[in-house]
Amino acid sequence: MDGKMHKYDKVAATLHWLMAAMMIVIIIIGIGGKGLSDALGGIHTMSLHKSLGITVFFLALLRLFWRLSHTPPPLPETTPVWQQAAAHVVHIALYVFMLGMPILGYVFGSGGPYPMEWFGIAVPKIAVGKAIADAAHEAHEIGGWLVAGLVSLHIVAALWHHYVQRDGLLVRMRLGSNAA
Repeated sequence: MDGKMHKYDKVAATLHWLMAAMMIVIIIIGIGGKGLSDALGGIHTMSLHKSLGITVFFLALLRLFWRLSHTPPPLPETTPVWQQAAAHVVHIALYVFMLGMPILGYVFGSGGPYPMEWFGIAVPKIAVGKAIADAAHEAHEIGGWLVAGLVSLHIVAALWHHYVQRDGLLVRMRLGSNAA
């Protein structure tokens, strides 16, 4: 590198942190389920889960378009090849989950008795059979645990780079006046 810290642009950084916050809330609600709703005084948290899931889907499409049309900053030269490969695989997997999980949720939600809404706006359901809805539900639940693991791995790796390796990797995604 030329000694200058290369950073993500403001659009990429904003989408990253916005979606990160939404995904963490989605994971907490998904894992907490009805128990979380009861603990919060009966608030129907699954409506928020669905609305955020739909939002993540469309933001993921926007983010993917942005990523394909804007070159990301290079990793620090000190990043070992195996870490570069691992980062690449994890990022691809996160995109698959950001797009796939909402689709699975939509499919199994379409086969269920509850309305499909996006922040109170009705979303039309598709006709799916019980077997397909059940399979999508099972895949969504398993995928939820997998994405929770991937998000956790991503966070731990970013913190490790920041506090242990001190290679400036986390700073590349900073919001604010220092973002390129």
